[in-house]
Amino acid sequence: MQQSRNQKNRQQLQKSLQKGDRVVTVGGVIGTVMQVDDRRVVLQIADDVRIDVLKSAIGGKYQES
Repeated sequence: MQQSRNQKNRQQLQKSLQKGDRVVTVGGVIGTVMQVDDRRVVLQIADDVRIDVLKSAIGGKYQES
C-alpha cells in the first residue's frame, strides 16, 4: 500500500516538472530544471554545466533547510 502510494507520488512529480524547479535526483545531485521532454530532464548543476537525466531519476523537489 505504502509503496504504491510512493510510486504514484513520484509519477505525479515527474509529470509536474517545469523549467526553473529545483530538484534532487535519486543519486543526490541537486539542480535546476532547464528543459523537460517525455523521458528526460536537462538539469543545470553549476554555471555552464548541464546534464541530461531520465525523469525516473528525479527523486523530488529540493528545498534548502
